[in-house]
Amino acid sequence: MVRAPTKTCPSLHRLFSEAPADLVSSFLSAPAFQRTDWLDKYRADPAATIDVGKVGEMLATELKSRLSPLETEAVRVVEIASPRGQFAIESLIRDLNDEAVNAAFIRNQDELSRSLWAYLKQSRLFEAAENALHLRLYRRYDRHYQTFQAAPAGMSKFECGADLMAVFSKALETGLDRGKGCFVDRFSIPEEDDEPAADMFLIHHPNLPSSVKEIDEHGAVSKFYIRPPGEAMVVFVPSTGRIHVRADTRAIRHLVRECFVTNVLGQELSHQPTDFQAYDISRFLIDFDLPIPEDPEVTIKEASVIRLEVSVGNLANRLSLSTTIGQNVQELIGSTPGLTETFSNSIAVRFVEIAVRYRRAGRKSDETLDFTISDRNTSSLLSINDPFERVLGHRLLRAWNLLVDGRVPATTDFRLLLPGILALWDIGKDKVTGDWLIGRKLDVQSIVGFGFLVPMGWEDVDLVEADGETGEQEVLVEPHPEGVNLISVDGHAPAELHPESYRLYRVRHEWVAQYIKSNVVRQFGSTIVEVITPNLLALGSFFIDGESIPIYLARRLNDERSQAEVDTALRLRSNQGTGLVLNAGRRIGLSLASNVLLPLAEYLTVPVNDAESAVIDIEGLKAAFLRHRNLAQGGDTVRLEMTGEHVGTLCLPRKGTIGIYGENRVTVIERLVAAHRKSGRPMKTEDLTRGMDNQSLSNIFGKEMWEKLKAGFLRSPKKGLWEISA
Repeated sequence: MVRAPTKTCPSLHRLFSEAPADLVSSFLSAPAFQRTDWLDKYRADPAATIDVGKVGEMLATELKSRLSPLETEAVRVVEIASPRGQFAIESLIRDLNDEAVNAAFIRNQDELSRSLWAYLKQSRLFEAAENALHLRLYRRYDRHYQTFQAAPAGMSKFECGADLMAVFSKALETGLDRGKGCFVDRFSIPEEDDEPAADMFLIHHPNLPSSVKEIDEHGAVSKFYIRPPGEAMVVFVPSTGRIHVRADTRAIRHLVRECFVTNVLGQELSHQPTDFQAYDISRFLIDFDLPIPEDPEVTIKEASVIRLEVSVGNLANRLSLSTTIGQNVQELIGSTPGLTETFSNSIAVRFVEIAVRYRRAGRKSDETLDFTISDRNTSSLLSINDPFERVLGHRLLRAWNLLVDGRVPATTDFRLLLPGILALWDIGKDKVTGDWLIGRKLDVQSIVGFGFLVPMGWEDVDLVEADGETGEQEVLVEPHPEGVNLISVDGHAPAELHPESYRLYRVRHEWVAQYIKSNVVRQFGSTIVEVITPNLLALGSFFIDGESIPIYLARRLNDERSQAEVDTALRLRSNQGTGLVLNAGRRIGLSLASNVLLPLAEYLTVPVNDAESAVIDIEGLKAAFLRHRNLAQGGDTVRLEMTGEHVGTLCLPRKGTIGIYGENRVTVIERLVAAHRKSGRPMKTEDLTRGMDNQSLSNIFGKEMWEKLKAGFLRSPKKGLWEISA
């Protein structure tokens, strides 16, 4: 049977048919084919001209498996011969600023010849052009790239000298710890359509040794070791500050990004997410129609939902409906007895499959794109091999408002976001529920839209615990003109409870912390944040009557361990005087470690016409600080200031304050304060711990708090006796 070369090896056939004979001869002798002995009969003598006709016969006579390596390389050449490939290679050669190379490139008359010449004579430029094309197609998909954010360079062309390149290479070599041999090539990618100009850094580094077995024409098998090169790529867009990194593993991508940002850009690492997306399939609760959008590259023939999975009654109950493309899901549900009522009572869409029949421009046959979206913020589009279909699928999702792209917060968004960001930073958990967010009246849509939260689906439970209350409440579902209502089993609507309460979200902790540090500090006229502990930040200071007052931001003060850690850190800084501790949460109390404690959320300004006016009420904080400073410093008399049930603050003049939490602890301190006021005499340990199951004072207070009390608030004039140290 005669083989059709145009189908067997189409790119190789085009090369042999259209490229100049001298370039075809050089192609067959390229380094990639040096070990391919069977090509010898087709290669020409260096002084002779190759017989292109004879070379072309190999496509009809040689095994396809033999031709596969040649076809693979020919595909690369043909791709760079495309209009976009030529734009990339021509721009790179111009940027090289070498007249000899540019003249040699132009001497080739057509795109295919120029591409083949670059493949043979300028291999690094050729690879750079390939990487530029790859970036345009794949940079939005995590399978290939991770995108990071840095500060924009404020210029369209980034200046990077040989000294910075050397430092970058050395840092990578040290971080990889795989020996010497790391080098970096830099190229400039020009502006194209709506794509801004960028700088590309191609990184070659040594990988670990690998063994390879080879079989020759006579069947002999041999084994040898090689040191394969590893490759990575960084593309920096100066105008936006975006950094696109491609590498073999996530660990290497993060190493490359860290080395580039710190050594080349000279910046601190940013945790701001980029290109983050959220899929919203909730519209399929009421509307199954997918309108046909216009697209310049394809003609959409049909688009329909072919599979739908919903939760009915409660989230543990699932109902799935499947059909085929061309069927109208709305009509199918309406024509089947009982389905309309069932789907109208569904409380969540869990899974959707969409099929699209389309025809590409210039093709004669229709094709079908099939992909799924789940309520866990995932889509099968990312696993489709055809890049054209991946891009088409995402364009359709945006046209149908099923895909929401994330936004970068502007300065004017700080007022809107601060309450929610403070709450997320304070709780310090990996996941939060919709019930937690709704209970705090937070703007969930904005927090998700700016990348602080990532939707994770739903809780598969029927019980919802009301925030701040004990016990659980069983929830059922009933139809409602505007959707569905959740009702308790006794028929009464539970307060502030609806299907969104079941939502789960993942918190991007690093991005939340970065946003807090970058924006809160500016409100106090500072730019530097000192991280004292993960739960305590120093924000600088403000002045009151000429005195510098240190300002701190603390979180997780409702957690005893975190509160003790913050208290200890503040006491180590007591030499800086009485400061102001802003609480990201709402812990009860007016002082902490002899500093004034105020909840930041209660000192936000009311918006005025000027959207960029101060968000934090600085004057209000100063006034509150002056009101409570005396108390934080210990006040005028020894007392236990109660601020809640089993929560108080021990105040000692000239000694400061310390928080007391827990029923037994408060009781012990109350007895000591009463004894001090009544007689000033010390009390026996057994009298202090009466009714506490004979526990020692160290056990009651815990080792850390007990040491703090003994260091400045209590003393023992005699063994077995204790009194207030005032």
